[in-house]
Amino acid sequence: MGDIGYRKKGETGVMYNPERDYAYITPTLMRIAIDNLELNDSPEVKAWREKEDVSTTAVVAAVTAIAKAQRDFVNSADPVNSFEQALGRHDFYNCSYPVRQYVLASIGEIFCAAWFTAVREVSMVGEESPAQNEMARFTAAVREFTARTDKPPYNHESLAERLQMRNNVLQTRIGLLLDDLKKMKEELAKSAKPAAAVSPPPQKRRAWFWSFGRSK
Repeated sequence: MGDIGYRKKGETGVMYNPERDYAYITPTLMRIAIDNLELNDSPEVKAWREKEDVSTTAVVAAVTAIAKAQRDFVNSADPVNSFEQALGRHDFYNCSYPVRQYVLASIGEIFCAAWFTAVREVSMVGEESPAQNEMARFTAAVREFTARTDKPPYNHESLAERLQMRNNVLQTRIGLLLDDLKKMKEELAKSAKPAAAVSPPPQKRRAWFWSFGRSK
């Protein structure tokens, strides 16, 4: 039962399963991506669509195919074995490549933006992020990819990336501690100023001279 985030007593393994949350939030992100198709009318996008002949009618056909395909993910009567099979069943691949590229690029943009927001939500300044290890693995994958191209290869170990993230956290903590130390020194300097000398009350001083005169 570990695949749904539940673990029976005595079983081993992690209790949390990220695929469960991904299944819940993906429809929301997909909906935002489709809304963004209508809002994204920058001159750059318009020029590209005209060049590649990406018509509104073709885009509607592509997103409709995706909407129909998602039903087959959980279709008990006629299930599919893969995402590609579900899309193919509803003629998504009959759309031209630029049309598919345009729709999937919009979806990818929203997912990247959600990734940024989610990482910021679970991270605190001055503390190690619970997402940093997987982010380091992503960076390592990018480094491995660049090493396989004509670009100069460099260290693609994720350990180096994780250590850099931890170093950033420590540097931030040191900066915060130095600020606190500076404030404490300022407060100590204020409290350490000597108090002004207090003269004896005038009446007591006159009484002392009067007593001295009478003793003679």
